[in-house]
Amino acid sequence: MTEKIPFMRLDRQFAEHRSEFMDAVEGVFTHGRVLQGQEVTDLEGRVAGLFGLGRCACVGSGTDALVLAMKALCIKPGVKVAVTDLSFVASASAIVLAGGIPVFVDVEPDTGLCRSDVLVKLLKSGEVGGVVAVHLYGQMMELSEVFAAADEAGAFVIEDAAQVLGATRRGMGPGRHSHATCVSFDPTKVIGAQGSGGAVLTDDPEIDERIKRLRYHGHAGERRYSEIGHNSQLPTVQAALINVKLNHEADWRARRIEIAGQFTETLNGIDAIAAPLVLPDNSHIFHKYVMRVDGDRDGLAAFLKERGVVTAVHYSLPLHRQPCFAGCHETAGTLAGSVKLTNEVLSLPIYPELTDAEVSRICRALKEWRR
Repeated sequence: MTEKIPFMRLDRQFAEHRSEFMDAVEGVFTHGRVLQGQEVTDLEGRVAGLFGLGRCACVGSGTDALVLAMKALCIKPGVKVAVTDLSFVASASAIVLAGGIPVFVDVEPDTGLCRSDVLVKLLKSGEVGGVVAVHLYGQMMELSEVFAAADEAGAFVIEDAAQVLGATRRGMGPGRHSHATCVSFDPTKVIGAQGSGGAVLTDDPEIDERIKRLRYHGHAGERRYSEIGHNSQLPTVQAALINVKLNHEADWRARRIEIAGQFTETLNGIDAIAAPLVLPDNSHIFHKYVMRVDGDRDGLAAFLKERGVVTAVHYSLPLHRQPCFAGCHETAGTLAGSVKLTNEVLSLPIYPELTDAEVSRICRALKEWRR
């Protein structure tokens, strides 16, 4: 039987950096402050520095980051919030959890990124009171005109940057064209916890201070609780582990980009498969390597599986067709682009611990495929 190449290999990551991880864990267990320890404060400073933003508040998950960011921006009950139709469910479910109504917007056919022109139109017409702008698969979308339109309309813009830690557009990372930027430390992300975690970044001290109250029951100090909040603290041990991983972020990013280059070179010789399009002025970190297959996506997935290559689909349903949003969403025109892409996209394994031999195996299997 052909040895499998799994879609993820966190076991290899642990094996390679075991002593660093265990030292970090022991440090937390030794000092005993398992919530809001110094490691959390250190992580907030490091992530703020990585994004070039002034403030960072760590929370329990990327989903919580989105919810708390909207609440910190004083989202009104029932407000309509524009969001892409192609993303993980949390990009839109967070809007509902915060009291809003998601308005699903179509995507660009070559990248899967949300259509900025539609977002601008919705903001200028006053049809939405906010935008959750999702950067997808490892590259950023264009937000300068969106943010300008939001500013004129008195609407908010929140960036869902869960998939782009380390990415840039025109040399700048997320956070330059929004009121708050949310990240996830889910284990599937390029820098992940050994569990859940997230953070909200901003240059606005009032937003930062409110999120830090909301993440612990609205605590305003001296055991006084000024508003109804959440219990969304990032455990100190998770912060310690994320700090270890951040030490390797640049090297891991370079390795993913190297692997992506080999995949793209292979796909450029196969007419039926399109490699990911990297937009001009973008630095793509390849959080996911997502191909577009013309015709028989499921056939290719089955073919690769027979050869030991495990793939995934990101995403199998457009969000407007997810059962959880039945009766609690609106759409902005046609969503034909997202529907089409959900039938075409296929993700290859891409993580720094892939060996050169495994990358070659994947490329060889792609070359052997015939529809």
